[in-house]
Amino acid sequence: MASDDGMIFMAHWTHTPENCPGRSKEGATMLNDFWAGRKQAEKNGVKILSAYVAATEHTYYITVQAKDYQTMLEFFEILAPTQTGNIHPVTTMDKWTDHINPNK
Repeated sequence: MASDDGMIFMAHWTHTPENCPGRSKEGATMLNDFWAGRKQAEKNGVKILSAYVAATEHTYYITVQAKDYQTMLEFFEILAPTQTGNIHPVTTMDKWTDHINPNK
C-alpha cells in the first residue's frame, strides 16, 4: 500500500561471519559509506524510518519509505557485493487492519 509519502519497505541484509564488514578496514569503510549515504538518499526521496543491527546474527533490519523504487534500490546497492539482502514492501498493521475491517 502506498501513501503520498511513498511506499514502505523492510530491508533485511545479512552476511557470513567471514565477510563481516567489521573484520576489515575496507568492510568497515563500506558500511560507514553506506550509512553516510542515507543523507543523500533522503534528498533523493528515501527516508529511513528505523534501522537496527543484530550484531551476533550479522544482520541489518532497515525500514525505509521511498517515493521511487529505483532510488531505494540505489541506496542499498553498495551492500550488494558482500551482503545478501531481501527487500519487502510492507504496510503498517493499523492500515492493514483498517483495510480488512469487516465493519466497514
